[in-house]
Amino acid sequence: MNLYANLSLEREPFSNSPDPNFLHETRQHATCMQELEISLRLRRGLNVITGDIGTGKTTLCRGLLRTFANDREVDMHLLLDPHFATSEEFLRVILSSVSRLTPDPDMGLWELKEALKQQLYRLGMVERRLVVLIIDEGQKMSPENLELLREMLNYETNSSKLLQIVIFAQRELEPLLEAMPNLVDRINVRKRLRALTLPETRQMIRHRLKVAASAEALPRVDFSEVAICAIHMASGGSPRKIVRLCHMSMLEMLVRGKTSVGIVEVRAATRPDAPARRPHRRALAAAVAVMLCLGLGSLWYSAGPAGPVLGPGLAQRGLDAQPQATAPGDVANITASTAAGSVSSTVDNSAQAEAKTASGAAAGGESRSAGLAAEGLTLLPENGETQSAPAGLTLLPHRDQGPSLRSPIARGSEAQVVPARLHVATPGQGGLRTVVALADEGAKDEPHGLFRSASFSSASFSMVGSQ
Repeated sequence: MNLYANLSLEREPFSNSPDPNFLHETRQHATCMQELEISLRLRRGLNVITGDIGTGKTTLCRGLLRTFANDREVDMHLLLDPHFATSEEFLRVILSSVSRLTPDPDMGLWELKEALKQQLYRLGMVERRLVVLIIDEGQKMSPENLELLREMLNYETNSSKLLQIVIFAQRELEPLLEAMPNLVDRINVRKRLRALTLPETRQMIRHRLKVAASAEALPRVDFSEVAICAIHMASGGSPRKIVRLCHMSMLEMLVRGKTSVGIVEVRAATRPDAPARRPHRRALAAAVAVMLCLGLGSLWYSAGPAGPVLGPGLAQRGLDAQPQATAPGDVANITASTAAGSVSSTVDNSAQAEAKTASGAAAGGESRSAGLAAEGLTLLPENGETQSAPAGLTLLPHRDQGPSLRSPIARGSEAQVVPARLHVATPGQGGLRTVVALADEGAKDEPHGLFRSASFSSASFSMVGSQ
């Protein structure tokens, strides 16, 4: 199944396999390849290529093998894992590869060396063949095996070396070489591969897309300049990382239904498993404030009808205080006495009826006050102005806000009493009046019921029971 068929690509352009067809010969790679080929054909002996992880050593190795693939006079031998416990085992593997025969298990180290020397003389002098040994992952070699390679370089004629050796290794091999100056002096080509520059990264990406495209059409996918810069910065110029990021970016592009890789796809490819962003400080502070308000609100409601400020003591004193009777022209004190004690009606805060403490001078110098609820809550009359409430407006007190006006619950077959509510009546002619009723018209006849009426100079409220 070709996932890139709609993009005019015949194969995957960013495969992690060391395909020599995708080898982009930058200046350093092309120079290294040319120098290696010249050194091998001139039979100059040892060559060492080092570099960091993912700089293209293995791909360069496959390219070198492909260069000599069609030459019938060259014998190429590739050793992928040069780690061996003993030098005898290492030498036995090389001998079996060169001679294509299995050495006798009873042969010792000296006998193995002699057998290898005879094979190299036969191939080089008699058959005139070029024998090349390529070792990948050379950093795994022990100093003893490096010394054995140095001895193999002594198998030579007056004009050339019988065995050509190319070592591709990471930079961990460099300290071992520095500790062996007699081996370093025999190195003909020694190169260190570096990371790619930004132009080389751009050329490498487009070269791979061109190679993967079909012969009939150009690739229908492209990388934007911003995406190429982001890939170069994220990979540090390492070819292996560049290939991986390009592959992941193209997968993101296919998922999003696009044909061009942009900064969004590269960002998703560079951080596929990044943790979620931490919440902003302001959002965190707002969340803390909300939780604090909820906690304080729950504390307020749990402290009782009077709240945590007044406390039960002050609330009780406010309930026990009896208002003084005033003249009809003054503000009326509305109280209702029940069997359990005296209760004061409160104006609901949710209806925006603001209770204030005020003192006014009456005719004769007497102070007046209106005890509407708990102690300290009064209704301030307007100075000579008549203000009416909207007709039909009903203010319902909360169930748990302060003392409620209720008549005693009837026992037995008596009718249940519906809680009272505050009603703002329509202003009439000749002044506004306030009437308090506990439940219904029959509540006025109860022994403990109390009915009073007074006139307001500015507003009128009536407490009526629901039928």
